Amino acid sequence: MGWVRLGKVVRAVSLDGRVGVAGTEGALSRMSRVELRRPGSADRDCQVVAAGPQGRIWWLRLEGVADRSAAEALVGYDVWGRREAMGDAGQGFHFWADLEGLPVVTITGEELGRVEELFVTGGVDVLVVRGPGGERLVPLAPYVTVDRERGRVVVDAPPGLLGADEEEARRTEKKRT
Repeated sequence: MGWVRLGKVVRAVSLDGRVGVAGTEGALSRMSRVELRRPGSADRDCQVVAAGPQGRIWWLRLEGVADRSAAEALVGYDVWGRREAMGDAGQGFHFWADLEGLPVVTITGEELGRVEELFVTGGVDVLVVRGPGGERLVPLAPYVTVDRERGRVVVDAPPGLLGADEEEARRTEKKRT
């Protein structure tokens, strides 16, 4: 299966060497080893001692990172893990790494593009979809379904979300005024 990006070290979170990793989900708690990568620096293979959620990020304790200074030196590194070590996310759940690269279609079958990346916002995670219509930001809301069997993301978007419904949105707005 290979390596998948799990997040990015964004800060030191304690005096004892824990690092804060953003852009990830529970996969870090399943990892025994990760690789830290940053352009211009040598990759670092690291043993995971412990991991856990802390607000909107995950903290990670790595063997050999014993204090805040050592943790701060890792800020900016991407955290990579072996996909096979993650296991199955469970029924109704998914790992971000499994969504990247999937085709995205509407419920009518219109191709919107492919998931290029994901990011965390205040409310819901957002898919960045690039395709024939350009780049679209699609919230992972109840109208988005991950179809594991067919290997795709299906969007049943409300009017106006995807831009193609602009005329419908204008008609709806006129009815309100």
